[in-house]
Amino acid sequence: MRIALKLMEQNVIKPAVMITHIGGLNAVADTIINLPKIPGGKKLIYTNIKLNLAAIEDFKNLQNKNLLFKELYNITEKNKGLWSLEAEEYLLANAEKI
Repeated sequence: MRIALKLMEQNVIKPAVMITHIGGLNAVADTIINLPKIPGGKKLIYTNIKLNLAAIEDFKNLQNKNLLFKELYNITEKNKGLWSLEAEEYLLANAEKI
């Protein structure tokens, strides 16, 4: 753990590339049950919001169905398609609270 944290501090490894999906507390059960079937890396769950599990790469298509994804798409595109602090702050400020 210490080595991993040190490598993150030195920008040798970037944990953001591992995050491929985001979701809210309501998505936990289905995500766990279907985990072997869901492609990609880490699924980041926010326990204080309601949001179905969504792949970051699907934000562009989801922006027409949910305006939250329009800004998340813009933010992640600025960040080379990766999840970021800016995206997280926007999500937590604008997603439906539980």
